[in-house]
Amino acid sequence: MSKVEQLRKDLDALSTGYGLMSLTWKAEPVPKDQAFAAMKQVVDFALEKNVKAFFNVGEFYGPDYIMLKNFFEKYPELRQKVIVSCKGSMDVAKMAPLGKSDDVKKSVEICSSILGGYIDIYEVARIDESIVEEGQDYPYETFEALAEMVDNGFIGGVSLSEVTEKQIRAINKDWHKYLTCVEVELSLFSTQILHNNIAKTCGELGLIIIAYSPLGRGLLTGQITSVKDIPKGDFRLMLKRFHGDAMAQNLVLVQFLRDEIIAKRDPADRITLPQLALGWIKHNSNRFGYGKIIPIPSGSSVSKVTENFDENKAKITDAEFDKINEFLKGFTTVGDRYELA
Repeated sequence: MSKVEQLRKDLDALSTGYGLMSLTWKAEPVPKDQAFAAMKQVVDFALEKNVKAFFNVGEFYGPDYIMLKNFFEKYPELRQKVIVSCKGSMDVAKMAPLGKSDDVKKSVEICSSILGGYIDIYEVARIDESIVEEGQDYPYETFEALAEMVDNGFIGGVSLSEVTEKQIRAINKDWHKYLTCVEVELSLFSTQILHNNIAKTCGELGLIIIAYSPLGRGLLTGQITSVKDIPKGDFRLMLKRFHGDAMAQNLVLVQFLRDEIIAKRDPADRITLPQLALGWIKHNSNRFGYGKIIPIPSGSSVSKVTENFDENKAKITDAEFDKINEFLKGFTTVGDRYELA
């Protein structure tokens, strides 16, 4: 079995992954001891189920991959218990993709050196449209470089990130043996992949979906009810959906979930808002032709990780699922995923 095939098998055994961005990509990063405790709890939950944990980091998320390096230095025995997926190849100052071959290789080498000389999964954070040649659907040189880095042992496999259906099909056709998964946004506030054929394409091609921002960038945690709840320096302050009338309209969905789903349950069966949001994503997994979907919530403390990784709680019934989807038909999120205020 190749490394890519083993990674696919290990991912298929998972139901929840862990995003590390919120630990460091903020004005005041989470204290190291607190972050380490949360990270270790994720691994412990995985070990209890005899599966690997999944950590998602980014070269441009602040020092989260440095924190991960330090975590594995403290717990070296846990490195083989974790699938590390790292996004890179971005000009952080301009937030622009760097897809040229030399840039991709440089990013992989830097990330892998920091993370101990090897990364399980690497992904260019965005497709560099500026170097797509005429007649191509994606930059061939980007994936040629990634394939070379897999062949040379720097990375185990490749994930796609923020790609179109057309790009997924084209890249899969040329590089399937290197691909492990596709990372895209999915939450009750951002359901685009369920309607633009991306989820079905991944299911058809056997590519697992890694669903980032499954809690709607915090709106589905119940902790944000106004822009004042977002700390200074947080990138969400730049997004339209967290301001004024947009926020008020978006909170209508949150209130519906509380009043019409959670409150309707027997007290003994009540779950939290994040658990409901994650349960809805998981209810879509391996249904409707979508294939496997793994949400990757964050969690900056042991208590938050415990809440997000409670598999017995992150479940909804078919009736609840249908009721939510019926509501979503008449609901429109105000403020696109990256629309500025």
